[in-house]
Amino acid sequence: MTDNVLSHNEMCRREGVSLQRGMNFGLGGNHSVILMSVRPNPQTAACPYPKRVDQPGRLPSGKFTQNGKFDHAAQEYKARRRPPERVRVYEKIKKGIWSYNGIFTWSTRGKNGTNTATYTSFD
Repeated sequence: MTDNVLSHNEMCRREGVSLQRGMNFGLGGNHSVILMSVRPNPQTAACPYPKRVDQPGRLPSGKFTQNGKFDHAAQEYKARRRPPERVRVYEKIKKGIWSYNGIFTWSTRGKNGTNTATYTSFD
């Protein structure tokens, strides 16, 4: 079912949840979901340059953020304590319209040598 175009409602129905954030770890216990946008420089009032800032791994309470859950899963996989996380990836085409890009495994996460942003590898 790769490269299928679907509405936001169809995507949410398929996943069984209302998807509102970009990273959704451990949905249904057997996979995660990433909603991606390739828009050049999406801005918000809280963070005018979000692609330049690494997201925190933990909340002030110490609990993992969604980003932290993915990072922890990558570290656990790297240490051979768990299989790689299965991730369904959807790409935003325009408001309310998405393309399903397939299911991947989350394998590594690290720092880019030239700045503080992180990168992620999918197999």
